[in-house]
Amino acid sequence: MNPWEYSALEYNYPNDSTSVSGPSQDDTVNDPIHYPGIYAPSGFDIMTILSKVAMRPSPVIELGPVDASCALVVCDIAQPDYPVVYANDPCVELTGYSLEEMLGKNCRFLQAPGGRVRKSSKRSHIDKSVLKKIRRAIESNKEMAVEVTNFKKSGQAFTNMLTMIPICWDTPTPRYYVGFMAEKTW
Repeated sequence: MNPWEYSALEYNYPNDSTSVSGPSQDDTVNDPIHYPGIYAPSGFDIMTILSKVAMRPSPVIELGPVDASCALVVCDIAQPDYPVVYANDPCVELTGYSLEEMLGKNCRFLQAPGGRVRKSSKRSHIDKSVLKKIRRAIESNKEMAVEVTNFKKSGQAFTNMLTMIPICWDTPTPRYYVGFMAEKTW
């Protein structure tokens, strides 16, 4: 792993999930071949992430062909409240939220119109059994696929065919979850 990938993967968001601060001057990687945004504006090597998803041992869920055109988010489960650390353009297009509005937040903001959902709050728009299934999958580092009601920034509800895949980076236990999102239109 090169220094700027490491820096991007180790980025920590403030505890207040409503604000995200970018890297400070102190976060600068002193690397003569540092090209910010070479893989993505975030610095994430999304090709390695997709490779890790495609080549994971003993997959439970068959994803079929996956590339960067799939709407996806990456959440860091080593940080408090599992913030979004990467989202691609198709995800921005699907949800209507900008990258800046997503980064540093838990994906629960998609579970209510206007993104107004707090940790442990009552959810009136989503089936509680779906929430439990998602929580159990994360706690046990398992793959899962589920249909969940989410909301676009405009307030429009949509059925999200969500597939969550845990991936390891430099440790034997998962550090990130990749969430593949698709709007059910039938």
